[in-house]
Amino acid sequence: MSEAELETARLLARFKLQVRRSLDRSINLAELQAGPAEAAAVLDEIEALAGDEALLTLVACLRERLLVRSAPAIEVPDAPRPMNERTMIRDYRFGARGG
Repeated sequence: MSEAELETARLLARFKLQVRRSLDRSINLAELQAGPAEAAAVLDEIEALAGDEALLTLVACLRERLLVRSAPAIEVPDAPRPMNERTMIRDYRFGARGG
């Protein structure tokens, strides 16, 4: 388990306990990790109900960690290659074999 995954697991555990203390609700952590749509729905619901700053901070941190992974990777186009001083260009002024 990488350091980032371990930190996400810690945040999820802290989030579950904080929701139980603040809102007296139980959160299914597997549902949060199932996919971005499910995670967004749960986080939006808890954010609407939250009245605690610590809980809102956890929602923001988890939203950043769980929903950022689902964003498509942006591909940077390759830089155009610089033209050589003299590129090989075929010269057919005297025919294919004339030269």
